[in-house]
Amino acid sequence: MRVFMKSACEVLIYLLAAFSIAVIITTNISIFLLHSFKYGSVTQAEILSDYRHLLMYLQYPFVSQLKLQYLPISNSATMHFQMVRRLLIANEILCPVCWGMIIINSRNIKKRSQLLWLISLINYVCIFLLMFIGLTLVNFESSFVNFHYLLFGSNRDWIFNPKVDPIILAMPPSFFLELFCICFGTVILILILIRYYNRRNLFRGKFRL
Repeated sequence: MRVFMKSACEVLIYLLAAFSIAVIITTNISIFLLHSFKYGSVTQAEILSDYRHLLMYLQYPFVSQLKLQYLPISNSATMHFQMVRRLLIANEILCPVCWGMIIINSRNIKKRSQLLWLISLINYVCIFLLMFIGLTLVNFESSFVNFHYLLFGSNRDWIFNPKVDPIILAMPPSFFLELFCICFGTVILILILIRYYNRRNLFRGKFRL
Protein backbone atom coordinates (compact mmCIF):
# COMPACT_ATOMS: atom_id res chain seq x y z
CA MET A 1 0.00 0.00 0.00
CA ARG A 2 2.85 2.39 0.79
CA VAL A 3 4.43 1.80 -2.62
CA PHE A 4 1.06 2.30 -4.31
CA MET A 5 0.41 5.61 -2.53
CA LYS A 6 3.90 6.83 -3.36
CA SER A 7 3.41 5.85 -7.00
CA ALA A 8 -0.04 7.49 -7.11
CA CYS A 9 1.41 10.76 -5.78
CA GLU A 10 4.18 10.64 -8.36
CA VAL A 11 1.71 10.05 -11.19
CA LEU A 12 -0.31 13.00 -9.93
CA ILE A 13 2.83 15.12 -10.23
CA TYR A 14 3.35 13.72 -13.74
CA LEU A 15 -0.19 14.75 -14.63
CA LEU A 16 0.15 18.26 -13.20
CA ALA A 17 3.48 18.73 -14.95
CA ALA A 18 2.06 17.50 -18.26
CA PHE A 19 -0.98 19.76 -18.00
CA SER A 20 1.03 22.79 -16.95
CA ILE A 21 3.41 22.65 -19.90
CA ALA A 22 0.58 21.66 -22.28
CA VAL A 23 -1.34 24.79 -21.29
CA ILE A 24 1.72 26.97 -21.94
CA ILE A 25 2.31 25.35 -25.34
CA THR A 26 -1.35 25.57 -26.33
CA THR A 27 -1.64 29.20 -25.26
CA ASN A 28 1.33 30.25 -27.36
CA ILE A 29 0.43 28.38 -30.51
CA SER A 30 -3.16 29.63 -30.34
CA ILE A 31 -2.17 32.64 -32.44
CA PHE A 32 -1.70 30.32 -35.43
CA LEU A 33 -5.28 29.07 -35.10
CA LEU A 34 -7.05 32.43 -35.01
CA HIS A 35 -9.86 32.88 -37.49
CA SER A 36 -9.77 35.90 -39.76
CA PHE A 37 -12.61 38.41 -39.63
CA LYS A 38 -13.38 41.90 -40.83
CA TYR A 39 -13.77 44.82 -38.47
CA GLY A 40 -13.89 48.20 -40.16
CA SER A 41 -10.52 49.10 -41.62
CA VAL A 42 -8.57 46.88 -39.20
CA THR A 43 -6.30 44.49 -41.08
CA GLN A 44 -5.54 40.88 -40.19
CA ALA A 45 -1.96 41.88 -39.33
CA GLU A 46 -3.29 44.44 -36.84
CA ILE A 47 -5.62 41.85 -35.31
CA LEU A 48 -2.65 39.51 -34.86
CA SER A 49 -0.70 42.37 -33.29
CA ASP A 50 -3.46 42.94 -30.74
CA TYR A 51 -3.63 39.22 -30.02
CA ARG A 52 0.12 39.15 -29.37
CA HIS A 53 -0.37 41.96 -26.85
CA LEU A 54 -3.12 39.90 -25.25
CA LEU A 55 -0.86 36.86 -24.97
CA MET A 56 1.88 38.96 -23.41
CA TYR A 57 -0.58 40.39 -20.88
CA LEU A 58 -1.90 36.94 -20.00
CA GLN A 59 1.51 35.37 -19.46
CA TYR A 60 4.05 38.03 -18.48
CA PRO A 61 3.80 39.25 -14.85
CA PHE A 62 5.54 42.54 -15.71
CA VAL A 63 2.85 43.48 -18.29
CA SER A 64 0.30 44.87 -15.86
CA GLN A 65 -2.22 46.49 -18.20
CA LEU A 66 -4.19 45.11 -21.13
CA LYS A 67 -4.12 47.57 -24.01
CA LEU A 68 -5.25 46.72 -27.51
CA GLN A 69 -4.12 49.15 -30.15
CA TYR A 70 -6.60 48.42 -32.94
CA LEU A 71 -9.63 46.63 -31.47
CA PRO A 72 -11.95 47.93 -28.74
CA ILE A 73 -12.33 45.95 -25.53
CA SER A 74 -14.99 46.30 -22.83
CA ASN A 75 -14.50 46.45 -19.08
CA SER A 76 -16.15 43.06 -18.62
CA ALA A 77 -13.78 41.48 -21.16
CA THR A 78 -10.84 43.10 -19.42
CA MET A 79 -12.02 41.69 -16.09
CA HIS A 80 -12.34 38.23 -17.64
CA PHE A 81 -8.84 38.38 -19.05
CA GLN A 82 -7.57 39.45 -15.62
CA MET A 83 -8.95 36.21 -14.16
CA VAL A 84 -7.46 34.18 -17.00
CA ARG A 85 -4.15 35.96 -16.44
CA ARG A 86 -4.09 34.92 -12.77
CA LEU A 87 -4.70 31.30 -13.72
CA LEU A 88 -2.02 31.28 -16.42
CA ILE A 89 0.61 32.95 -14.25
CA ALA A 90 -0.17 30.49 -11.44
CA ASN A 91 0.28 27.71 -14.00
CA GLU A 92 3.66 29.16 -15.00
CA ILE A 93 4.73 28.90 -11.36
CA LEU A 94 3.38 25.36 -11.07
CA CYS A 95 5.16 24.15 -14.21
CA PRO A 96 8.82 24.47 -13.08
CA VAL A 97 7.92 23.25 -9.59
CA CYS A 98 6.39 20.02 -10.91
CA TRP A 99 9.12 19.39 -13.48
CA GLY A 100 11.76 20.14 -10.87
CA MET A 101 10.22 17.48 -8.61
CA ILE A 102 10.18 15.01 -11.50
CA ILE A 103 13.85 15.66 -12.31
CA ILE A 104 14.86 15.27 -8.67
CA ASN A 105 12.83 12.04 -8.29
CA SER A 106 14.28 10.64 -11.52
CA ARG A 107 17.73 10.66 -9.93
CA ASN A 108 16.57 8.20 -7.27
CA ILE A 109 16.57 4.54 -8.22
CA LYS A 110 13.05 3.23 -7.72
CA LYS A 111 11.88 -0.16 -6.54
CA ARG A 112 10.75 -2.62 -9.18
CA SER A 113 7.25 -2.68 -7.69
CA GLN A 114 7.07 1.11 -7.87
CA LEU A 115 8.03 1.13 -11.56
CA LEU A 116 5.31 -1.43 -12.24
CA TRP A 117 2.76 0.72 -10.42
CA LEU A 118 3.87 3.87 -12.24
CA ILE A 119 3.49 2.21 -15.64
CA SER A 120 0.09 0.77 -14.75
CA LEU A 121 -1.25 4.01 -13.28
CA ILE A 122 -0.10 6.03 -16.30
CA ASN A 123 -1.97 3.52 -18.48
CA TYR A 124 -5.16 4.08 -16.47
CA VAL A 125 -4.75 7.86 -16.56
CA CYS A 126 -4.29 7.85 -20.34
CA ILE A 127 -7.36 5.65 -20.81
CA PHE A 128 -9.39 7.99 -18.59
CA LEU A 129 -8.18 11.04 -20.52
CA LEU A 130 -9.10 9.42 -23.84
CA MET A 131 -12.58 8.63 -22.50
CA PHE A 132 -12.94 12.20 -21.21
CA ILE A 133 -11.88 13.61 -24.59
CA GLY A 134 -14.38 11.39 -26.38
CA LEU A 135 -17.26 12.37 -24.09
CA THR A 136 -16.36 16.06 -24.36
CA LEU A 137 -16.25 15.96 -28.15
CA VAL A 138 -19.77 14.51 -28.29
CA ASN A 139 -21.10 17.97 -27.38
CA PHE A 140 -18.15 20.30 -27.13
CA GLU A 141 -20.07 23.57 -26.97
CA SER A 142 -22.11 22.39 -23.96
CA SER A 143 -18.95 21.08 -22.28
CA PHE A 144 -17.21 24.39 -23.00
CA VAL A 145 -20.00 26.36 -21.32
CA ASN A 146 -20.07 24.01 -18.31
CA PHE A 147 -16.30 24.34 -17.97
CA HIS A 148 -16.63 28.13 -17.70
CA TYR A 149 -19.40 27.84 -15.12
CA LEU A 150 -17.19 25.47 -13.13
CA LEU A 151 -14.12 27.70 -13.40
CA PHE A 152 -15.68 31.14 -13.01
CA GLY A 153 -18.86 30.38 -11.07
CA SER A 154 -21.58 33.01 -11.29
CA ASN A 155 -19.30 35.48 -13.08
CA ARG A 156 -20.49 36.08 -16.63
CA ASP A 157 -17.67 38.26 -17.95
CA TRP A 158 -16.57 35.40 -20.20
CA ILE A 159 -19.68 35.89 -22.33
CA PHE A 160 -18.48 38.34 -25.00
CA ASN A 161 -20.61 40.56 -27.23
CA PRO A 162 -18.95 40.66 -30.70
CA LYS A 163 -20.23 44.20 -31.25
CA VAL A 164 -18.38 45.41 -28.15
CA ASP A 165 -15.48 42.94 -28.09
CA PRO A 166 -14.83 42.00 -31.73
CA ILE A 167 -11.73 39.98 -30.82
CA ILE A 168 -14.05 37.11 -29.95
CA LEU A 169 -14.82 36.81 -33.67
CA ALA A 170 -11.30 35.43 -34.10
CA MET A 171 -12.08 32.75 -31.50
CA PRO A 172 -15.21 30.81 -32.54
CA PRO A 173 -16.09 27.47 -30.89
CA SER A 174 -13.97 25.58 -33.44
CA PHE A 175 -10.93 27.60 -32.27
CA PHE A 176 -11.37 26.38 -28.68
CA LEU A 177 -12.09 22.86 -29.92
CA GLU A 178 -8.72 22.80 -31.67
CA LEU A 179 -6.99 24.14 -28.55
CA PHE A 180 -8.71 21.51 -26.42
CA CYS A 181 -7.49 18.70 -28.69
CA ILE A 182 -3.95 20.10 -28.82
CA CYS A 183 -3.77 20.54 -25.05
CA PHE A 184 -5.04 17.07 -24.14
CA GLY A 185 -3.10 15.49 -26.99
CA THR A 186 0.07 17.07 -25.60
CA VAL A 187 -0.73 15.83 -22.10
CA ILE A 188 -1.20 12.26 -23.30
CA LEU A 189 1.98 12.43 -25.39
CA ILE A 190 4.02 13.62 -22.38
CA LEU A 191 2.57 10.88 -20.18
CA ILE A 192 3.44 8.28 -22.83
CA LEU A 193 7.03 9.57 -22.91
CA ILE A 194 7.26 9.39 -19.11
CA ARG A 195 5.80 5.88 -19.23
CA TYR A 196 8.43 4.92 -21.81
CA TYR A 197 11.18 6.28 -19.53
CA ASN A 198 9.97 4.22 -16.55
CA ARG A 199 9.41 1.14 -18.71
CA ARG A 200 12.95 1.44 -20.10
CA ASN A 201 14.35 1.58 -16.57
CA LEU A 202 12.33 -1.51 -15.71
CA PHE A 203 13.59 -3.55 -18.68
CA ARG A 204 17.16 -2.35 -18.24
CA GLY A 205 17.14 -3.44 -14.63
CA LYS A 206 17.56 0.08 -13.26
CA PHE A 207 15.65 -0.59 -10.05
CA ARG A 208 16.18 -1.85 -6.54
CA LEU A 209 14.40 -4.75 -4.90
